[in-house]
Amino acid sequence: MKKKSKVIITVIICIFAVIATGIFAITRNLSYMMEIELNGVKIAALNDGDYTGTFKRGRFSNTLTVYIESHMIVEINIDSDVLLAQAEVSDDVFRKVIEAQSTNIDAISGATVTTNAYLMAIEDALND
Repeated sequence: MKKKSKVIITVIICIFAVIATGIFAITRNLSYMMEIELNGVKIAALNDGDYTGTFKRGRFSNTLTVYIESHMIVEINIDSDVLLAQAEVSDDVFRKVIEAQSTNIDAISGATVTTNAYLMAIEDALND
């Protein structure tokens, strides 16, 4: 009976460790990402072409290509997406950026951190 109890306790500890590690991985960098400051972009100064930008911060890391025509953002494509990505979030962010021609947009409800991650990659692409 003692051996069986030890095995059960060991399994419970292992499950707890896996859950704790998962929670840590998912919530890491959230505070930083919520407070991140965007600098904006100066699209009028850009020549036509494609510009690639990257934002690196744990599971929010992503790489995007931004296409400029006639000093306007016309398309944004994902080269490497955030972990746990949701297509509707990226679609909404990119649509808002293209409509506003700016990274100064309202975050997607429930996806503020992911919105900021995409916006940082867009700024990296267009401000280099």
